[in-house]
This record gives sequence, structure tokens and C-alpha cells, in this order.
Amino acid sequence: MKNTDNQCFKWCIARALNPVERDSERITKILRKQAESLNFKGIEFPMNLKDVDKFESLNPEINVFGYKAEGVHPLRISKLKREKKVRLLENKHYCLVNNFSRLVLMQVSKHHGAIEICDRCLNHFPNKKALERHKQNCQNHNANRIVLPKKGTILEFKNHNRSMRA
Repeated sequence: MKNTDNQCFKWCIARALNPVERDSERITKILRKQAESLNFKGIEFPMNLKDVDKFESLNPEINVFGYKAEGVHPLRISKLKREKKVRLLENKHYCLVNNFSRLVLMQVSKHHGAIEICDRCLNHFPNKKALERHKQNCQNHNANRIVLPKKGTILEFKNHNRSMRA
């Protein structure tokens, strides 16, 4: 969102709930009115990550991700399951993520089509059905990102005396 104030969180949430075809980054008079319908009582701007829980209790489900050189990683995953879900990217400023698959795709797969991605662990799946089956197990764990060893790294087992016969 193109804003000069500290309320980037507010504008991202309002735009996520009220999408438009063109110029979605602009803060218009209509967007300002739509933002008034959200409950920001007790919220101070700029928004801290810990205050998202307070805001989320009366509003849509919000998942926040960070970005470093290694790629995208979860910072805060909602415990609530609501119909409307908002994904934000945070790096001293909140940005609305319109297409999560496109954001994370090159980091998790060499596939060039749309895929379904788990918010909690960033694993990817070919369809919604496979993602829903995965979520049943994944929701019982903390948010994390799986990092595999680099190509060419060798993993060895040295304590053969502690192994058991199959």
C-alpha cells in the first residue's frame, strides 16, 4: 500500500477484505470508509506483531510472514479458523500478499503452475484435497519451515553398535 502514515497494517487488512481490479495499492476515500468498519479499539500504530492477536479476535484470520535471504518464513500463524484469511508480509512495514503461491513457489518447488501451500510449514501440495489432509496433522505443531541440507552434503551414521536389526 502506498501510504505515508504508520497505518500500513490497517490499509492492508481493509484492501484484503475489499479487493479492487485496478490500482489496489492506492488508499482511496472508499478504502478509508471501509477501514472504519474494522475494529481497531486498543490498537496503536505502527502495529506490533504481538498486537495482531488482539485485533484478530474481532476481525478476520491473519497470518504474518517474514522474508530473509533464505526466503519466506512464518512469523505468526493464526490459531483461529475463519472463512476470510489475510496473509501479510512484514519487514518493518506490512505488505498484503494477494497470491501466496506465487510468492513462495520458487522457494519450495521447480513446478511452474499454481500449487497449494501450507501456511504453517510452507510445504506444497498439488491440490486443495491434499492440503486439507496435511493440515489435520500440521495444525498440532508450531509454525516452522523445513530446511533440508544443501546438495552434496553427506549424512553419515557412525554408531553402528547402537543400531538394531530390522
